[in-house]
Amino acid sequence: MAKVKRQNIREIITKRFILFFVVVIMLFVVLVFNLYKIVFINGDTLRNDVFNTYIKERSVDATRGNIYSDDGSLLATSLPKYRLGLDPSVYNRNATSEQKFKEHIDELANALSNFFQDHTAEEYKNKIVSAKKNGKNYLLLNNRLLDFQERKKVAKFPLFNLGEATKTGIVFDKVNVRYAPFGQMAYRTVGYLKDKVAVGIEGSFNAELKGTPGKGLFEKMDKNTWRPVEGGEESVPKPGLDIYSTLDINIQDIVETALMKAMTTYEGDYGVVIVMETTTGEIKAISNLSKNANSPTGYSESFNYAIREARDPGSVFKLPSMMAMLEEADLPLDMPVSTGNGKYHHYNGTMSDSHPMGTISVAQVIESSSNVGTMVLMKKVFASKPAKFYDYLRKFHLIESLHFQIQPNPRPNFPVPAKWDAFQLLWSSVGYSTQYSPLQLISFYNAIANNGYWVQPIIVSKATRADEVVIDYRASQVRDQTPLCSPKTLEKIQSMLEGVVTKGTANNIKGTSYGIAGKTGTAQRIINGRYIPGKYYTSFIGYFPVKKPKYTILVSIDNPQGHAEATYARQVTAPVFREISDNIYLRDMKLHRKLAGTIPDSLNKASLSHTVHPMDQSILYSNFGLPKVEEDGSWLQFKMDKQLVENTPLSFPAKTVPNVVGMNLRDAIFTLENRGLKVKANGLGTVVSQSVPAGSPTRKNLLLQIQLQ
Repeated sequence: MAKVKRQNIREIITKRFILFFVVVIMLFVVLVFNLYKIVFINGDTLRNDVFNTYIKERSVDATRGNIYSDDGSLLATSLPKYRLGLDPSVYNRNATSEQKFKEHIDELANALSNFFQDHTAEEYKNKIVSAKKNGKNYLLLNNRLLDFQERKKVAKFPLFNLGEATKTGIVFDKVNVRYAPFGQMAYRTVGYLKDKVAVGIEGSFNAELKGTPGKGLFEKMDKNTWRPVEGGEESVPKPGLDIYSTLDINIQDIVETALMKAMTTYEGDYGVVIVMETTTGEIKAISNLSKNANSPTGYSESFNYAIREARDPGSVFKLPSMMAMLEEADLPLDMPVSTGNGKYHHYNGTMSDSHPMGTISVAQVIESSSNVGTMVLMKKVFASKPAKFYDYLRKFHLIESLHFQIQPNPRPNFPVPAKWDAFQLLWSSVGYSTQYSPLQLISFYNAIANNGYWVQPIIVSKATRADEVVIDYRASQVRDQTPLCSPKTLEKIQSMLEGVVTKGTANNIKGTSYGIAGKTGTAQRIINGRYIPGKYYTSFIGYFPVKKPKYTILVSIDNPQGHAEATYARQVTAPVFREISDNIYLRDMKLHRKLAGTIPDSLNKASLSHTVHPMDQSILYSNFGLPKVEEDGSWLQFKMDKQLVENTPLSFPAKTVPNVVGMNLRDAIFTLENRGLKVKANGLGTVVSQSVPAGSPTRKNLLLQIQLQ
C-alpha cells in the first residue's frame, strides 16, 4: 500500500514538473517572440520615438531688434507666428475627456480640413485618433504658420473651445518671423538672414540685433518641434538692440519709382541710385535693380551693386584727375588745350573723344568730357612724377576702403605706381583700368558739394534699447578736418560741374529753379577682358541746390538698350537725376526760397483738397500757417476754398475698403495694405480713382488698382 502511494506521488510530481516545464517553455517562446517583435518588427518605430522624445537644455532665441528709418518708421520687425499642435493624451485622462473627444472629434476634423485645405476631414480624424490611441502627448497638426488673427480663429474650433488649453490639448508653438512693413522697399539694403546668407543691415548688424539668447529645458516632441518644460535652471533671453538707419522712406520711394521707370525704358542690365545728405554723409536712399524674368516688372533687388560692384568708372573719374592737376599746377580755367582731331595715340593704344573738339579750354575739358584733353593735361602735369598723382588720390579717399557699415564693401582697385605700365597713368585718368564702387565715387563728389570736406558715408545712426542710445555711430564717423583741396581749386571744380549742366554734356537737365551741378560718365563695358564699342556703363553724379547743396546723388545704368540714340549718360542717367531732384525739392519745404511781395490773386482764390495722414497734419499747418486742429490720430479731409479752410475727420469702417482718393501713393499703399489688400498703382501724384469702391467688403489678397495724377 505504501508502495502504491509513493508511486502516485512520483507520478504527480513528474506531471507537475512537466507542466511547469511546458509553461516555462511557452513563456520563453512568448518572450523571444516579443523580443523579436520589438527589435526587428517595431524596432525602427520605437527607436524613432526614443529619438524624437527626450528632454535637454536648449538655447532660447532672444527677440530680434527692429530696424527703423530716419523718422522712426518701421523697416523690419519680428512678428509672432504659430504652428498648431495637439496634446492627444489629455483626452485619455478621464471619462469626461473621453466623452468630449467622441462628441466633437468629427467637428474638429471638419474645421481643420476646411481651414488648412490640405487633407480631408477623415485624414485629420484618423491622424488624431491614432495619436490618442498610442498615448502620444504631442501631434503637429499642420506646419503652416498662423498669424495672431488666425490663432484666435483656430482657438474657437470645436473641442478646442471647451476649456483651458491644458485641458483641450491645443498647443500653439510660437515662431518669430521677420516682417518688412514696406515690402520690397530698400530690400537689399535693409537686408535679410536666409539660408545662412546674411546681407544688408540685417546681416552687418546681426550681433546688435540678435540680442543674447537664454536657456531652458525642452522636451522633443517630434523631429522639428520642442516644447518647454518646467524644471532646471533657466535664463531669460535679452532682446536685441533697435537699429536706426538714415534712410528716408519718402526719398527712397522717389528713387525706386524713378529708377524703375528708367530701367523699363532703357532695358539696362542693372541700375543704381544713391542719395547722400551732403553735410552729414547720411545715406537717404539706395536702390539696386537688376533683370529678373520672374518679377512682374522684369526687375528686382537681388544684389547691392551700389556697395559691392566695382568697375571702370568712366568719365566721372576725370574730376579727381582734374582736381589733382589743378592742385599741382594751378591751371587757369581759360588755358587752351589742343585736342586735335579727337584722338590720342600712346604706344599701341588710342583714346578718342565722342567727336573732334579742336582747341578747348581747361574748363571745357570737364564740361565737354574730353578724354583727349584730360590725357594731354595729365601728361603735362604728372608724366614725370606719376606717384604724385597716386598720393593725391589717396588724399581724396580714392585708394583705401571706405570701411562702410554694410559689409562687404570692396577696396578700390587702383594699382600702385611701381606696377604701372605705359598706359596706366593716362588711361586711369579718364576712368579706365581701375575699379570703383558707386558708393566710393559719390563720397568724393559729396566732398566737393560739402565745401571740400570729405565725410565718411553712414547708413546707421544709432542702436537703442527703449529710449536709451546704446551705440552712437555718428560719434565714430570719420570726418576730415582739412578740405581735399585749396579754396581756389574747389571754386574752379564747382564752376566746371555747374558748367556741365548749363552748357556741357548735361545741358538737357538745366533750367531748374534750384540749380544742379554734376558730371556725366560713359564707359565702355568689358566683356571677356575686352572693351566692347557700343556697350556702355552710364552714370551721372551731382548735387543740388547748386548754391547751398543739401543732397548728392549718383545714378548709374549698365548696358542701356532699346533706344539707338540713348546709349550715353546725357540721355540715360542725367534725366533720372533731374526727376529725383525735382521730386525731392518739391517735398522738402526747407529747400524752397521764400517769396517776397504780394501773393497773386489767382493763388488767393485757389481751391485745394487733400486727404492728410495724421502724422503730416502738424507739418502742414506749421509750414503754411493754417488753423491748427486737434490731433486724435484720425485722417483728415483738408479743403481750402479761397481763404476758407475746412477740416473733416475721416473714418474707415472695419472690414471695408477705405477711400484713398486724394491721398498720395505712400499713404494710399499704407492704408490699403493694412487691410490685407494688394495694390497696383499707375501714374504719379495723388489718387484720383480706385477700382474697388470705398465701403465694399474686404477679403484677403483682394487686388485693388489705383490711378494717380
